[in-house]
Amino acid sequence: MTDNEIVAWIRLQRIPGVGPINGRRLVQCFNGVQNIFSQSVRDLVQLVGVGPVMAERILNHTYQREAENQYRRILKDGIQCLSLSDGAYPGLLKECPDAPLILYQKGPLTFSGRYLLSVVGTRSMTDYGRRVCEQLIKALVPYNPVIISGLAYGIDICAQRTALKLGLDTVSCLGHGLDTIYPARHARFVPEILQKGALLSEFGLETPVEPMNFVRRNRIIAGVAPATVVIESGPKGGSLITADLAFGYDREVFAVPGRSTDRFSTGCNLLIGKHKAQLLSSPEQLVDTLQWSAAPGNSQDFTQKIRSLRQGALTPEETRICEFLAANGIQVLDEIAINCRLSVREAAAVLFQLEMKELMRAYPGKRFELTG
Repeated sequence: MTDNEIVAWIRLQRIPGVGPINGRRLVQCFNGVQNIFSQSVRDLVQLVGVGPVMAERILNHTYQREAENQYRRILKDGIQCLSLSDGAYPGLLKECPDAPLILYQKGPLTFSGRYLLSVVGTRSMTDYGRRVCEQLIKALVPYNPVIISGLAYGIDICAQRTALKLGLDTVSCLGHGLDTIYPARHARFVPEILQKGALLSEFGLETPVEPMNFVRRNRIIAGVAPATVVIESGPKGGSLITADLAFGYDREVFAVPGRSTDRFSTGCNLLIGKHKAQLLSSPEQLVDTLQWSAAPGNSQDFTQKIRSLRQGALTPEETRICEFLAANGIQVLDEIAINCRLSVREAAAVLFQLEMKELMRAYPGKRFELTG
């Protein structure tokens, strides 16, 4: 995307009352985000059906200046701006009708080709909840998933800290701008998260910490991954909102059951009873449902196989691709080419050679994985 296009997306998202659904409709109607702002009030009213007050607001240049200032700041802070038209925008989230028009991301993680799992729960975590959370994520290490949560107290931060300790990537979805960390005491975990993971938010810089923003944030947690696990929840709360959203997006929802007398098992038991979540009895159940296969980067035998082939049977280009996929799991062709410093045509040719050597497996959608 060009700088002007990014600014146009930021401008559209900043206009009060537009929202993600109407914003997407405007972009589609005028065949591109920049074209929206070259229309007249009459065109907007007649072609899209927005009222004259909203049309005036859309064309108000105040939001253009705000967007330009925002873009300068995010560039200075090393923040990416991912719009719905950006290939790096999380693919599953893009399918949601109310997906944010833009996402602000800090950190190197790419979503394409990765196993993604959202883990949420109560802020008032019990010892039982902590043990279940840690044991679940530890059991998933061979599959190298990205653990997604909200950096909140309780289950959220337990899931993310456990992921970090076990060498897994993690993404924190925030309900405010990326220039703020809430709760502040969790800021000490951010540098480690940013080494390979990411912070993610739809809110621009200087967006204050407000309760309703965290409700909006929950739809990102629910929509970005194919599955959400709820570990402990009271009868009300943000984790149940996230589970309801995931259920509405036709995602897999799992809930950890508990005794009927345990307050923080009430929400999970309700989700199971209403058939909005599967009763999660074991990590193997989750893996089977999601049809995950173990990441070859966690196989010592396969790593040794690469090392031995490197002595003469692998070219430098083949070695780079093998090492990249060993570390990152399933990846699409474009990501492989970019990260291995090859053209798309060169990468495709190398991947074919690796497939002939039985080191590579190809999937629909130009996705590739090392064979274990």
